[in-house]
Amino acid sequence: MAAQAVLVANGPGELYTWVRPVLRELQRCRPDVRVAISLIPCQFASGHETAIARDFGADVVTSPAQYLRAAASGGLPPGLAPAADGDDGFVLSLGGNVAMALTLARRLRRPAYRYSFEPGFDRRLRLLFVPDERTARRARLAGVPGGRLRIVGNLVADAVRLDTPAPAAGTPHVLLFPGSRDAFAVHLIPLLIAVVDRMAPALPNARFVWPVSRLLTAETLGAGIGGRESVVLGGAAGRREGNIVRTPSGAAIEMVPEETRYAHMRAADLALTIPGTNTMELGVTGVPAVVLMPLNRPEVIPLEGIGHWLGLVPVVGRYLKRYAVRLWVEGLSTAVSLPNRFSGEDLMLEMTGRLDPASVAERSLALLANDADLSRRRSRLLELMPRPGAAAALVNAILEDLGVPHRAVAGAP
Repeated sequence: MAAQAVLVANGPGELYTWVRPVLRELQRCRPDVRVAISLIPCQFASGHETAIARDFGADVVTSPAQYLRAAASGGLPPGLAPAADGDDGFVLSLGGNVAMALTLARRLRRPAYRYSFEPGFDRRLRLLFVPDERTARRARLAGVPGGRLRIVGNLVADAVRLDTPAPAAGTPHVLLFPGSRDAFAVHLIPLLIAVVDRMAPALPNARFVWPVSRLLTAETLGAGIGGRESVVLGGAAGRREGNIVRTPSGAAIEMVPEETRYAHMRAADLALTIPGTNTMELGVTGVPAVVLMPLNRPEVIPLEGIGHWLGLVPVVGRYLKRYAVRLWVEGLSTAVSLPNRFSGEDLMLEMTGRLDPASVAERSLALLANDADLSRRRSRLLELMPRPGAAAALVNAILEDLGVPHRAVAGAP
């Protein structure tokens, strides 16, 4: 059996921005290796992650449910096999619980590696890959041995590079990202409908585009567009006509497949979004964004870890979650958008607190009208954000660590 490389991930952000470029690089430089994507459980999973991964062209894709069944029995998900003599395969953690990836690596009898934006380390890892020197410094301070640490660059830049700009850009081309989690998007969709309704009269040649997350259910789309929760953020109901959402005044919002979002980013002038991985994707493509963190109803904001579980406590859960979110936001010592956080500069326009459509539309229109400020933000994003090459650098480093002959390709530093 050919050597097998197992890419372990947990969510759609990691799949699109980390797994896909690494998979492409492995297929390019090691076509003899069978590449598997092994999905592990995630508290925010929607159930669509396996279908997304199957579109990438890996040799094997295993689901979170298959991982759990295998873990319970002490076995392996179907399609994954223990290493044979001379097998130079490996396991690479690309998001999610690293302990699960390490357990899988032990059962597969293969070395384990990890790529992460956080400096957490486990002695069972052969190498920890990080995107930049800042993260590397934090890792060293946290006790990660220098000999097991590698800076390879940011995989997001590689992911964005895979697409070409969308044709027929608007003037301006404005992207809308209400999120991929049902509980939050159902509130954000009406807000953005109302914002577009206010912006459209001032922008007669604009193209408003919504790359719709595959993780949103049909119920959430219907409820969001229909304005079921519009009162929460002062939003508005729209009217769906096929893949067009009409705002109350008749302005058009185009619903496009999520898979085309990078193409639209590369043609965009501005984006309206919530915090998350897509702020880094936008930064890499040089697209300034208005990043929204509404605190009108803090308990609906998704939080990782204990904040998520607090919200599930019967009766008092929403109050505990609301308090946890307020503490989290008030305690933030860094920006909420990744480009601002990584650069230390005001590159994305952040709006946090009690938001309403009028204020969001006003700030967005003001930014679009200020050519100098918009150009400054775009130029600094393109100058400071990561450039492609991380996938090649990461794969080269693993193959060199394994002593596998390969054709090295210059990557990120």
